[in-house]
Amino acid sequence: MTRPLQLVQPIQTWEMWFTPFPKTVYIARRQVGRTLNGWGVPEDTVDTAVLITSELVTNAIRHCDTQHLVHVHITDDGDELLLEVSDPSRQHPRPMIVPSDAESGRGLMLVRVVAADFGARDRDPVGKTVWATVPRLPAS
Repeated sequence: MTRPLQLVQPIQTWEMWFTPFPKTVYIARRQVGRTLNGWGVPEDTVDTAVLITSELVTNAIRHCDTQHLVHVHITDDGDELLLEVSDPSRQHPRPMIVPSDAESGRGLMLVRVVAADFGARDRDPVGKTVWATVPRLPAS
């Protein structure tokens, strides 16, 4: 008996370096959205990935001096997206408990809720990479 052929989805990657200024968040969101739409990623997955990118890039530029760049990298293996944001700080992010009337500080908690997995690792020679995974949900 012969086994049926299984199509293997090729791994797709994208990356971009950004200056650490507030408008960077908007530009990163737009670029990630365009890239994922171009790859045919379902819209709900794109929305989640763009939200996570926004939160991770916002944190990166808050903790980055203007002499360094922020790196965004996406890998799509056909089953899930791996979103990675790197900056020169070695300080790993820690979700905070914030008062209900606070205007910021909930980003990492939000990422933990919407991502399948989330973490951080040191980046050599300097800095860290904060990452999150999002299932590549089929279109409904």
